[in-house]
Amino acid sequence: MLETPDLRFFGRSEQLHIAFSGIWQFQQQNGGRLPGNNDKDFQAVLANAKAINASNKDTEGLFVDELDEKIVSNAALYSQACISPMAAFFGGVIAQEIVKYTGKYSPLKQWLHYDIFETLPRVAADRTPLNCRYDD
Repeated sequence: MLETPDLRFFGRSEQLHIAFSGIWQFQQQNGGRLPGNNDKDFQAVLANAKAINASNKDTEGLFVDELDEKIVSNAALYSQACISPMAAFFGGVIAQEIVKYTGKYSPLKQWLHYDIFETLPRVAADRTPLNCRYDD
């Protein structure tokens, strides 16, 4: 018997790509600064993402029918976070891609979005910096 697929994850990579495009546009507009953990920066990123999605609908670009604000929120509010295991994971991916580039294998030639929103706290967490090595 076939199981019904979980429909929550269809189109999630497209949502992430538009959210990251909104973050990059925010970064360009604010002198290289990533959005902080506040509502003002989130609203700016959300406005950017909505504008990018709307403009992509008019062209041949990537767009979604309805932008999921929760995905944009997670991407924006945690964009300044530096999580050591994630840094180690991406370091390994980058090292493997360098080995592929210098050898006989083909490196990635597209976007790679690694979605681990399931690891985020389910309830609101106090993320006030404590000025120690465990901040984010």
